[in-house]
Amino acid sequence: MSGVFISYRRDDQAGFAGRLADALVSTFGADNVFRDIEDIHPGEDFVVAIEKQLVAVEVMLVMIGPAWLTASRNGTRRLDEPDDFVRREIEAGLKSGKAVLPVLVGGAAMPAEKDLPPAMAALARRQSFILSDIGWTSDVTRLVEVIKPYFPASRRPGQRSRLFWGLAAVAMIGLLAVGLKGNWPGREADGQVATELAQSLSGRWLATVKYDWGAEHAERFELRLENGEVHGTASYLRVARTIEQGVLKGEQVSFVTRSQEVVGDGPGREVIHRYRATLKAGELHFVQESGGGLSVHPPVQFVARRVAGG
Repeated sequence: MSGVFISYRRDDQAGFAGRLADALVSTFGADNVFRDIEDIHPGEDFVVAIEKQLVAVEVMLVMIGPAWLTASRNGTRRLDEPDDFVRREIEAGLKSGKAVLPVLVGGAAMPAEKDLPPAMAALARRQSFILSDIGWTSDVTRLVEVIKPYFPASRRPGQRSRLFWGLAAVAMIGLLAVGLKGNWPGREADGQVATELAQSLSGRWLATVKYDWGAEHAERFELRLENGEVHGTASYLRVARTIEQGVLKGEQVSFVTRSQEVVGDGPGREVIHRYRATLKAGELHFVQESGGGLSVHPPVQFVARRVAGG
């Protein structure tokens, strides 16, 4: 068996976990998605069942919500309890050598190493993935693409349906190879297009952004393309923010950044900024959506232009 294990705290992320499990089941099948509340049979030892399931799966998703780090019982933080089930799951996942992917929901922030028990500290060094309410469908689609490579080729979604055509393609390539020698123009063209896109996108961009509360700021974007992934920084309120989940598909660019929103002397909340842009005639036409903070903001549209010499 090969599949996905979803670790979550029931009083913090149960709703998100159920929603995500349903989406993953529709792609990978019910036999490949494990969630303790449904998959442990009555009378079965919880710890033994969890450890057995971790041996069988390839990926652990650790769902982290706003109360995941601070959840307590009788005055003691749950994560500090040696027999806490969530702690046991994550420790076992990290020891197993399997892929462990933190998934942030509800506007949660990634915990720091110092905030975790020593046996779980390695979780803070794993690349996190954000699932937001405003972009749930597209976020889950990207998460599925991240998970797929961990499945054996024979178990990947759609693999069987593609088997015949895959074999036919191999046969056709073999026949063509007999009669053709030299370079393949199509492959060279694809490489040339990828190079041109990287050159068109990479560099420094500047945009004047007018936010819904009336403020107007010059925002800068430092972009670079590596193996189809977009990296760099995008400023929000003139402060550079690290780009996450950056993707380029055709001429469509999308990525996520994060900031903190504070009102008065109260505690701040993390805001997730989702950017989508289309490359048109040398300009990036953006739509920015922000969510998860202390206030609600409508989408903002603006155009970014390349900085001379950038």
